[in-house]
Amino acid sequence: MKKLFFLCFFALATTFASAQSEVIVAGDNVCFRLKPNESTKMVGSQYPHVSTGERLKCLGQVGDYYKVRYGENTYYIPKQYARPRGKGSNSSSSSSVTPVSYDYIVIAGDNVCMRSRPSEQSKLTGGSYHHFNTGDYAKCSGIVGDYYQIVYNGSYYYIPKKYGRPRN
Repeated sequence: MKKLFFLCFFALATTFASAQSEVIVAGDNVCFRLKPNESTKMVGSQYPHVSTGERLKCLGQVGDYYKVRYGENTYYIPKQYARPRGKGSNSSSSSSVTPVSYDYIVIAGDNVCMRSRPSEQSKLTGGSYHHFNTGDYAKCSGIVGDYYQIVYNGSYYYIPKKYGRPRN
């Protein structure tokens, strides 16, 4: 029974790792870890550090850490300092989307909920949905009314304009 559980867990973890192409760092001066725990934090100026917006190849996850590739080496960073970016895209588009001249919005608020449609009633709340915090970036694909249309994990969502600032 344990072997069956392990095989199912391994298959699920492998599927996740292959679906994840990269993570985007969401913190400044983030220290790498040699193992997925705080006690192996690499501090000091002689060790590599990464900052908000840097993209790292994601090799999977172990507990509360992403296993990432930096140069030729493999390290771990806490999930709280990285945002997953999967492969694939969503080709559906709404005709009421106004194109924008910038690529991203930076979030200006904590615990900002994505919406499934551009309305307050379609707020995605709860622990199973991603929430943005001040300083997070989201890829912007247009504007619908008072909402930015963003692309997150290959799908379209909406963020109120009052919580976003355009960036290239």
